[in-house]
Amino acid sequence: MLPVFISGHPRSGTTLLGAMLGAHPRCICTPESPFKARVFRNLGKKGSAKIDIATAFAMIRNSWRFRVWNLEIPPPVPGPEVGSYPDLILWLVKGYAEKAGKPDAHVWIDHTPANIEHADILTGLFPDAKFLHIVRDGRAVAASIMRLDWGANTIDRAAVSWVRKVSHYLAAESVLGHERIMQVKYEKLIRQPEQTLTDICRFAGIDFQDGMLRGTGFKVPAYTASQHSLLGKAPEVERIHAWEKDLTPRQVEIFESIGGNLLQSLGYSLRYGTAARKMNIAEHVVSGIEETIRGKIVNKLKRRRRIRKGIA
Repeated sequence: MLPVFISGHPRSGTTLLGAMLGAHPRCICTPESPFKARVFRNLGKKGSAKIDIATAFAMIRNSWRFRVWNLEIPPPVPGPEVGSYPDLILWLVKGYAEKAGKPDAHVWIDHTPANIEHADILTGLFPDAKFLHIVRDGRAVAASIMRLDWGANTIDRAAVSWVRKVSHYLAAESVLGHERIMQVKYEKLIRQPEQTLTDICRFAGIDFQDGMLRGTGFKVPAYTASQHSLLGKAPEVERIHAWEKDLTPRQVEIFESIGGNLLQSLGYSLRYGTAARKMNIAEHVVSGIEETIRGKIVNKLKRRRRIRKGIA
């Protein structure tokens, strides 16, 4: 089974792209799987063949992220099918595919946003894997993420997060090379979905099919369904510039004062450019208070309650 790892800053379209590719009859898109790299790293082994499969399976099964898969499966029997850590991960993916009615799926679509942050581990475990890095206008990302119960709660924190993560991803792109990773612009995927998906499929070795345009190849877990209400619907071009109404002029200016150079280097036009004023002391204080109240108290409780309800 060929892994195709999608990555990108959260709210950049990783789930949308996963759902599109997952609509192919020979592809299976699983829920996010950050545990695959975390368990490998936590076991502290250099070679996957040395990892105890039973221990790794127990750690994965105890992860709430795996419980979201809603896959009741007994411990694997060590042998030719599950003889290494990569075998274990693919064995779980195949189990999910069978449950989803795709026993013949031969391409695993994994849309965990942080995939590229663990590219060193993932390329070591899966040498033939392909990476897709999706990039979206940071101002749109900020407008989307600040409404949620996780991630940045203020425009300056959202801008810093976007700049740091996207810069890291772009650096990783240069290391992986064009044969291993392809950059995808969210805006192009929305405006020209057929052409963009055709290019992606060619890169990943998949044949393009019209059904992929509807983005119905992934069933969003209950705990996060409310945050992906547009999934499965035709792409709305109007959503590309929704941030212009969702953000105040001052929020746009603050974001551009922090991330303007990176926005421009990625081809996004600026509203304020070099004239963007940085935050003053009072704005920093208000932002810090809001981030503390919402991030560490209100949203933390909301998120915990939402997850418990979604995986109960």
